[in-house]
Amino acid sequence: MKKIVALLTGLLLLSSCRSVSYDDLNPTIQPNDNLLPVLEIRPDYASIRAVYTSKGDERVADAVNIFTKEVRENIMQQTGEKKGNITMRISYGKTNHNKIYEITPGFIYIPTLLGVPYYNAEQILEVEVLIQNKHKDVIRRYTENVSDTEYAAMYWGYNKGDVQRKAAAINMKNAMENIRHRINNDAPEIRAKLK
Repeated sequence: MKKIVALLTGLLLLSSCRSVSYDDLNPTIQPNDNLLPVLEIRPDYASIRAVYTSKGDERVADAVNIFTKEVRENIMQQTGEKKGNITMRISYGKTNHNKIYEITPGFIYIPTLLGVPYYNAEQILEVEVLIQNKHKDVIRRYTENVSDTEYAAMYWGYNKGDVQRKAAAINMKNAMENIRHRINNDAPEIRAKLK
């Protein structure tokens, strides 16, 4: 009996899940010679809160943080006169859950102890970025559709509370990275229109 209790205790201690890390919430800094002039960063809080409806949802702050850092580090210059605005909004967002994972723990947690996922979150986002000059004329509009699925599972997945946050962070990072590449390609034309 003592061996069984010791074995179960050991399994429970080893069954920790991953958590959302600093790297999950921060874009990679990419050296870039094609930077735009200084722009005022304007996240559209209303559109972000419309997608992440839970009160005090960390995903709102995560989305704003990823957008702000991506723009500051990889899209625009750090110093100089402001030449316009860059605005980010989430124009569509949906989170789906596969119900099959909810019945997995019903089997006395044996599959869960073996690492079978017990929850998942698939998130679909449409992220829109607008670049405007000082007169509020739209210079460029970029839209990116992204989706990601994350799992809650012992040993390799995230805990149930972090699954949606991780999926949202990955989606935002992927969308902003794709938009950054498109902005960098259009940078000479955008700079000319921002003067």
